[in-house]
Amino acid sequence: NLRDSGLSDKAGAAVAIALTRAGAAPVRVVQLGENSDLSRETMCALGRLLASNSTIQELNLWSCGLDGEACAVLFEGLAAPALKRLVLAGIGLGTRGGAALAAAVQRGALPALEEL
Repeated sequence: NLRDSGLSDKAGAAVAIALTRAGAAPVRVVQLGENSDLSRETMCALGRLLASNSTIQELNLWSCGLDGEACAVLFEGLAAPALKRLVLAGIGLGTRGGAALAAAVQRGALPALEEL
């Protein structure tokens, strides 16, 4: 749980990249809520993490200060087969981020999603 831990965008990306590496612990929940400096770099790394990971069931980005551009970076190439819960409350999803999320759902990128 890295909630409200003051992660910078580079640090958030580093965490996601570390979890992507072979031999990383089989994490089920990635809790990054209330880290207001996360942005495009972290979202790009999280997208790669979710695409390569079959154990992450929850991603919490609650109140991260993200904008539609950063959200679009995450959702545009997203493939997250195991993700069941995606928490986006309090972020600036906006039109672009919302459209990218809708497109991800329509193309089947979130087949296990139960809670949004």
